[in-house]
Amino acid sequence: MPTISVAMCTCDGEPFVRAQLESIAAQTLLPHQVIVCDDASVDGTVAAVEAFARSSALPLTVVRNPQRLGPAKNFEQAIARCSGDLIALADQDDVWLPTKLAALTAALDANGPAAYAFCDATPVEADLRVAAGRTLLARRFSLDEIRRGFAQGRELDLLVKRDFVYGTTLIFRSEFRDAVLPIAPGWSQDTWIVDVLACLGHRGAPVLEPLVLYRQHDVQASGGLASPKRVGYPERVAAYEALRSHVAAHAAEAAGGALAPRVLPLLDEKLRYLRALAQIEGMPRVERIVPSLREVLSGRWRRFSPRTFRR
Repeated sequence: MPTISVAMCTCDGEPFVRAQLESIAAQTLLPHQVIVCDDASVDGTVAAVEAFARSSALPLTVVRNPQRLGPAKNFEQAIARCSGDLIALADQDDVWLPTKLAALTAALDANGPAAYAFCDATPVEADLRVAAGRTLLARRFSLDEIRRGFAQGRELDLLVKRDFVYGTTLIFRSEFRDAVLPIAPGWSQDTWIVDVLACLGHRGAPVLEPLVLYRQHDVQASGGLASPKRVGYPERVAAYEALRSHVAAHAAEAAGGALAPRVLPLLDEKLRYLRALAQIEGMPRVERIVPSLREVLSGRWRRFSPRTFRR
C-alpha cells in the first residue's frame, strides 16, 4: 500500500479541530503522517492539537507560523513537508467518514493510474446536523455530468466552467508536488492543484459518494455555502494568466512534457471571456447590452459561465 500524508491547516479552529483529528485517526486506512500547520492562531487550537497528539498513536507534527500566511500559502508549506506517496488535504472543521482515505486511494488505480482523486461531501451545520439541500458536488454539477466528463477525458471543460473540487475531499500523488507548487496568488489550494494537473494532462478519479461531513459555521475562512465570497473579474483574469504561465512553463521544462494542443487555446478563450466580463462590469448598465450579447453569440458565455455543464 502507498504511504499517505495528511496536510492539515488550522487557524483559530479550537471548537472543531479535535473532531476532525479523531475522524482521521478512525480511518480504515490510516495515514502514515499528519502535518498540522497552524496559521498563527490566537485561540486554543494548537493546545487542542497537541493534547490530541499526546493521546493518539497518529504520527503527528505541529508547525506554528509566527505570522499569518493565509489558507493557500499555509497549505503550500504543509504540502511541502509531506513525505508520503499520497497527500490528502484536510481542513480543521470537517469530519471524514471512516472509509474516505481507503476509497480515494483505491480510486487512484481503479481504471488506470490517476494523479488525483476526490469524493463528494454532505454539508452539515456546526453541530453536524445534515443541512438542507444537495451534496457538495451536486450543488455544482449533476453527478452524472461529473461521471461522464471524467470518463470521457473532459474534466478540464468542467474545471474551467466552475470550481467543484474541495480540498477536504482531495488526495493526489506526491510525485506531482513540484508541478503544483508554488500556488499562484488568487487561487485556493484545491482548485489550483486540480486545474494544474488537468491542464498538464493528468487524469482525475471522482468518487461520487459523500465521504466527508462538510461543516458550515459563522467563522470559516473559506468554502461557506450560505454567503460565498465573490471574486472580482480583474482578480480572476490575473489568476488565469498565472495558471496559463505556470502550465506553459512547467510543460516546457519537463522532458516530453508538451501540453495537449487544446489546453492553451482553451485557457486563452477563458481569459477572453473573463476580460470581456471585467470590461462589461465597469460599464453603465445601458451600455452593457451589446457587449453582453456579443459574448453570448461567441459561445464563450455558454462554455464558461458557471452554470450546469452540457455536452
